[in-house]
Amino acid sequence: MRIGLISVDFYPNVGGVAAHVVELGKALVKQGHEVHVISLPIADERSRESELHGMQVHRTPFPRHKPVYSWLTNWWLRQFLELQPLDVIHVHGLRPVEATRGLSVPVVFTNHTSGFLKRIQRGPAEHRRLADRLKHVSHVLAPSDELVEATKTVGYYGPVTFISNGVDTGRFHPGVPVHREQWQATDDHVVVLLARRLVEKNGVTVFAEAITQLRDLPIRVIFAGDGDDREKVESIVTAGQMHRECRFLGNVRNSDMPDIYRSADLSVLPSFMEATSITGLESMATGLPLVGTRVGGIPALIDDEVTGLLVEPGQPTEIANAIRKLVLSPNLRESMGLRARQRAGEFFSWERIAQETVEVYEQSSRQREAA
Repeated sequence: MRIGLISVDFYPNVGGVAAHVVELGKALVKQGHEVHVISLPIADERSRESELHGMQVHRTPFPRHKPVYSWLTNWWLRQFLELQPLDVIHVHGLRPVEATRGLSVPVVFTNHTSGFLKRIQRGPAEHRRLADRLKHVSHVLAPSDELVEATKTVGYYGPVTFISNGVDTGRFHPGVPVHREQWQATDDHVVVLLARRLVEKNGVTVFAEAITQLRDLPIRVIFAGDGDDREKVESIVTAGQMHRECRFLGNVRNSDMPDIYRSADLSVLPSFMEATSITGLESMATGLPLVGTRVGGIPALIDDEVTGLLVEPGQPTEIANAIRKLVLSPNLRESMGLRARQRAGEFFSWERIAQETVEVYEQSSRQREAA
């Protein structure tokens, strides 16, 4: 198939949506599809046409501000389709979905972010706005059951399908830890990893409160990420006399993350809102047991008491107790990590995710032809 992937966020950005589009595109190319990515320009890149992992990348010369972005991008897409016909367009993100109205090809939309959940809390008027934005979309994909239900709640009456995020198990895998000495983690220490943006929805202050309940354990706590709540987190661990056990790495390049995971012993997802956590998938593929909250797509990742431990959101004592259980049992950590790695490869490989996505593309094309 000739597939167009539209995303405001794309390489060299390192966010979750950008990573998803890159990995999905790579997998589609490997399966023999022709993939065109349409995104925003890069400031220091002169050419608006390039190639990445077999994908043809096209940078639109327009600002991201609405409504100018939507109108100009719609015009650009109409011109593009005359020169480069596509079989389907797959939009990643609410902003560019408006720019795909009235096109001659079916449009598939992935509802990636938990921000959608916040918007539907605004009430019926916001529901109507979201439904209007999606009414031309042939099929909606969502990486959590929670987002599937949220999409239906706003009044979108087309098909909505759960398809998880994926993980590159060839890139994220167990290996030699390289950062433990730098983190002053001896063989007796258990390294607890929080690889998240330090923002409220990710439950990072709750995690910090949990850590202060573990002063009696030989742990190192690694914060791989930055964000608005960093000062709050640092204040909590300092007040709880755990600052010496914590390491704040700030923003970490995606290319450096495999070694971060390999240097950890367990990974924590304390979120209040979450789709299918890419951090969770990468942790699993690296053979780390997970502690995660029962929200969004996290329960789809964690087989409770088998590949990790599920806890209620917003409960620092529950998180602390789950971490304690894993810290005190090396055998449990090892067995859960092995099963987590196996589960990641069996259910969440990008090859599998791409094939499930292509089935939706083909269904949307058939529906368009029959209409």
